Amino acid sequence: MRAQVEAVREAVARLPRGLAEHVERVAAEADHLAAGFKELGREQVELAAWGHDIARALSPRELLAWARRFGLEVSAIEEEAPILLHGPVGAEILRREHGIDDAQVLAAARFHSTGRAGMALLEKVIFVADKIEPGKVRARPALARVRALADRDLDAAILEYLEQMLAMAGEEGWPLHPQAVAARSELLLRRHQAPQ
Repeated sequence: MRAQVEAVREAVARLPRGLAEHVERVAAEADHLAAGFKELGREQVELAAWGHDIARALSPRELLAWARRFGLEVSAIEEEAPILLHGPVGAEILRREHGIDDAQVLAAARFHSTGRAGMALLEKVIFVADKIEPGKVRARPALARVRALADRDLDAAILEYLEQMLAMAGEEGWPLHPQAVAARSELLLRRHQAPQ
């Protein structure tokens, strides 16, 4: 797995500078968040963090073309906002071009933008790390609330992020991805079912 991490890091180094710097910050955040979970392997976290945005520099047209080439199902929302495909396309690039077959790493890359119901721990770490890296918090100060929750409760951090996205979607009139809606619903249900 170490060779795969290094190969993906080399691929990230070839991305546009701002994007490569974002990925590096996400890797640092993921390492920090994962430190509290002994069940997560360091190389697995590194691989998912360094690989999560491998397809982020592709244009909307390229993302749609790659998705079709890979046989991915493209929803109407993804058709309208192809940037949502960079996770699924990236996961396929990691699998096909870098030989990564770790299902958890691939899921973390695939769902890091939208989240989904039933996220595994690694998926949660990468999802949150992607949202709270310092560059994003500087650009959107409301993400500081997500950051404050992240060290104590990943689920609470994810729910806070999704609530912020729901509010923005309502204000700006754009739909939320169904996977984000499912993730939010699952977390709210879990919260209401928890013993008081």
